[in-house]
Amino acid sequence: MYSLLKHHLMKSSQHPLRRFVSVFSLFACVWIGYFFADSFLFASANEQSNVAPDCVLSTTTCDFSNASATLANDTVEPLVPSTLSVNADSEASYFLVELEGVEMNMGIYKLKLVKTNKNQFQGDVMLPICMDAEMTWRGSISSPDKSISLPIDVRMVR
Repeated sequence: MYSLLKHHLMKSSQHPLRRFVSVFSLFACVWIGYFFADSFLFASANEQSNVAPDCVLSTTTCDFSNASATLANDTVEPLVPSTLSVNADSEASYFLVELEGVEMNMGIYKLKLVKTNKNQFQGDVMLPICMDAEMTWRGSISSPDKSISLPIDVRMVR
């Protein structure tokens, strides 16, 4: 009896319809994973806030509770460097600037501000060109350990 059941199961597993269903199921799983995995696997846990920060970087110093930031120009031109200076009482060796376009998705612009003096960090902001004549970039300046995080906006004008 056992050998007859075993023979029947092996024979039915080779059935073309069953094989088609198995292959179709495999392709369906791959297709679903291909189109929907990025929304589940790569979703950012701490997405940027849409709330405008109190500071739009410019030649006027932005004062925060634990730091201050100044841009060499009131607005940044695409592909033209503009020096960003941050004064902070921090032992960090660098600060990191991360910006995202508000009106247009341009990816994340990252810039490392290097320590130039005891409490001063500097770097040249050089934003990419876009189709709009004006654009706002929103993000933050933060220390590597995230103990200091300064929410900022940068205006870009062609």
